[in-house]
Amino acid sequence: MKYLIILFFLLIGRVLLHPVIINKSEHPAPAEIVSDNPAQIFNTFFKLYNLLDSIPKTRGGEVSVLDFGAKCDGITDDIIADSAACAYCIAHPVMCGTVIFPVGHSKISRTLKLQNNGRYFTIALKGMLSAKSSSDAYLSAIDYTAKSGSAITIQYGRSITISNLAISGKYIFPLSVNNYTIGTLSFAQWNDGSVSDSRYSPYAGITIDPDTNKSGTRGGTSDVTIDHCSIKYFMVGACLSPNGTTQNDEMINFLEDDIEACRVAIAICQDQSKSINIRGLKCWASTHTILDGVNYGQGLGGGSVFCENWNIAGNVNELFNITTTRFPLSCQDIYSESIFRIGNVGPMANFINTQIDFLSGPRMPAADYLLSGWANFEGGMLRYYDNSYTHRLNFSNLNVLFRDMTLNNPPIIVALYGFGINNYPSPKFENVNYYYSQKRDTLFKLPFLPSFKIDRSGWTASFGGSSGLQVGDYILAAPTSTSGHYSDRTLNPGLCATIQIGRISSISNGMVDLDDVGLNAYSGNNYDAVYVDRLK
Repeated sequence: MKYLIILFFLLIGRVLLHPVIINKSEHPAPAEIVSDNPAQIFNTFFKLYNLLDSIPKTRGGEVSVLDFGAKCDGITDDIIADSAACAYCIAHPVMCGTVIFPVGHSKISRTLKLQNNGRYFTIALKGMLSAKSSSDAYLSAIDYTAKSGSAITIQYGRSITISNLAISGKYIFPLSVNNYTIGTLSFAQWNDGSVSDSRYSPYAGITIDPDTNKSGTRGGTSDVTIDHCSIKYFMVGACLSPNGTTQNDEMINFLEDDIEACRVAIAICQDQSKSINIRGLKCWASTHTILDGVNYGQGLGGGSVFCENWNIAGNVNELFNITTTRFPLSCQDIYSESIFRIGNVGPMANFINTQIDFLSGPRMPAADYLLSGWANFEGGMLRYYDNSYTHRLNFSNLNVLFRDMTLNNPPIIVALYGFGINNYPSPKFENVNYYYSQKRDTLFKLPFLPSFKIDRSGWTASFGGSSGLQVGDYILAAPTSTSGHYSDRTLNPGLCATIQIGRISSISNGMVDLDDVGLNAYSGNNYDAVYVDRLK
């Protein structure tokens, strides 16, 4: 009996002084552990091994997933160990609040769910080093092997932090997108069927409030910080409130993150997500839309978003496709190169010191619109970065103020459908410098309707009839009542009042050749009228 008592106290001392390490190879997980409820995972896991409440507070309130049996070798499925570590911290906030992921690859086959059975909770997930630009050897990585759902979800949380984690999925379609296809692929074509993605259930790296609340209330998560993380190879990098019912998701901070190789980097799904701060965002790989508020959940997101100090330098179709009917978009110090367009910013957007170099080059189309919505630009530069004295931005039919900034050349601003009858908005310019040419914009109508031949393989065009035309002139067309639309009506269902046929590159033997052909230009002569826009 005496020896049994001594042995008992020795075992208790071992438990109190050291974290418990479970060897999963010696203890195969029973079916009960694969529950979707992390708290149940924790209880089942530790009751099974008679270890409930035995892990002490270690390392200043932090526990490692290694303490719970994770291997982080990129081969072993760590979902049970990772879930148990998170569930332990959620259930024991006095003991620990932070789960550490070491350098290595923690493979998970199912969603790592952060939740507390319908009650608020707080937790931090933390890798070892910043994942924003680190090489693979230094990453604390979570490799999500499923092709549906989300790698990490947060349901009904408060003051959640996810930092220094590299989260990757299985959506590799962006790797096939290049400079020549980033503008021509429609938003729908980015869903190649390789993963399961829908409006209310995105294939995402991180999803906040993916589900409705068990209590039936509409409140949601608030105060989440995603800091120095990398999120790649998902349809949506991070998604806020896609379930279509809950609100909140306020005070969400994306700080110094790298989100790329996704169809959408960040999706905000409803208009109660206020004070969304996206600072120091990096995107250097093919991505269709950086910030979307239309295609997921209720499709009402995008207002009260504050964007600052972005570096966007991959093949990106658009920066924004959002709704700002209730709250404005605020952007400052945004740098972007090789993007196809700014996108749709709704009726309220403000840009300060924005520097954008739009994508251009041989065998590439011109965007059928660079910007849609009402906006104010103050400071900065917008340009085609190709040293051309004739290459012009198309800002027709826009209610935009440009102030104290630089453009490469005087832009195209005329709206032609019903020209002289319809009243369209027109951009306003205050103290704007033109980098290449200070010539003035002039417009005249061709006395005939040319029949255009559009070559979409090389994005050139041609027509016969060269009288009075010059190299560098832009050929613009007024569409008919049925043809005045944009190429991808999912992105922009509005009226296109001016179709950019192209810029005259050469004239020979009565034939006119064009480059810089607009994405929605079409062959034939089914236009109401054709105009020449010339700088002189």
